[in-house]
Amino acid sequence: MTDTASSHLLADRTDETRADRILAPVRWVFRRLALVLLAVLVAMPAIQVVLREIVRQPFIGAEELARFMLICVVFVTLPTVVSSGASVRMEEVLGAMPKAVQAVLRFLIALTGTLAFGTAALSVAVATIRNLNNATPTLQIPYWVFFSAAFLGLTLAAIECAVQLAKGLMGRPLYVLTREEHEPDPLEELPT
Repeated sequence: MTDTASSHLLADRTDETRADRILAPVRWVFRRLALVLLAVLVAMPAIQVVLREIVRQPFIGAEELARFMLICVVFVTLPTVVSSGASVRMEEVLGAMPKAVQAVLRFLIALTGTLAFGTAALSVAVATIRNLNNATPTLQIPYWVFFSAAFLGLTLAAIECAVQLAKGLMGRPLYVLTREEHEPDPLEELPT
């Protein structure tokens, strides 16, 4: 098992933390919501083409709705990217360093992520409060709807980083993978 693989935690393993068990339903909802949003985002151009070419009635505001869906997909999937360790990182470089340096860097990375995502979530909350009466020009989608996806995604990403920070301090694996994401080890499947 590689260092990267050993740093991941399977959803059904006994070494998951209480925070992982508490966040599991929230993670499940965000993952399913992301799939629905992505399906709608992918379907939007097809719907627009059918309406324009066959029905001869274009979907007014399709571009605005596509932008909204894209924003939602990005922010709804952000906590999953953080919790599963799927973000861009230099795990190979980190793995080549002494264990003490690795521990310090993992601590600093989780702390920085917690602070950065928390600050961004707070900024979005302030922007939401200041734009409660504004809406998009065509579809009149209230800005707070746009901002709510960003706020929820950034807040949960900050919480996920804080959980990783705590796990790192406890010496536990940092990342969570679902059963679907876990690639089975071919040697585990061999009869004994």
